[in-house]
Amino acid sequence: MSYSHAIYCQQIGLKTLGFDPGPADGLDGRKTRNALAESAAARFGSKSEAAKSDGNRPPRPKSTTADKTRIFGKAGSPPMTTFTPPYPMEFSWGGSVSKIGCHKLITEPLKAALEEIGNKGAPWIKKHGLNLYAGCFNDRSTRGGRTKSDHAWAIAIDLNPDANGNHQTWKPGTRGPNGTLQMPKEAVRIFKRHGFQVGFQQSSGTRRDMMHVAYVDRV
Repeated sequence: MSYSHAIYCQQIGLKTLGFDPGPADGLDGRKTRNALAESAAARFGSKSEAAKSDGNRPPRPKSTTADKTRIFGKAGSPPMTTFTPPYPMEFSWGGSVSKIGCHKLITEPLKAALEEIGNKGAPWIKKHGLNLYAGCFNDRSTRGGRTKSDHAWAIAIDLNPDANGNHQTWKPGTRGPNGTLQMPKEAVRIFKRHGFQVGFQQSSGTRRDMMHVAYVDRV
């Protein structure tokens, strides 16, 4: 095992953050690797979440204002980026979508999730209204609440609100007023693989508001 200045700098950084990599000797030993794993688990919330990260995924915040602010900054003024939808989309109120804007930290996982949705093909996408986009950034509070919505950080998008409304209980296969089906289980699995949670769990155990696709660690 030979000296590496990059490992030495890593060890100094780990010590500064409060982790113990052993002596700062520039050698990639067991204590250094363990300290690095511990720091990643602390950053991403758990070892399992850290293992999922491929360098393009930020840690998922808990559904608290403090945790979302810790990771994504202040609500209301997120650093935004835009990308071209990987399949044809239109606004739920009419008009084609040329760009999707979101917080810069969720750009890559959101693009990857939508690309996987796109691979399902146009007929499947349109049948479930996954081409109907209802926006991302909106500096507002949660509906009926006082805390900021996920949209205020631009870490959530809404899809097909007519079939997946705020107070509509999720029953996959049910048609909405616009004739499309509610959010399919396969789409939920795809979004989850990329770090997104779809909808909200109700006290009854059922889910609602399945238009809401958010980069948040909630039930």
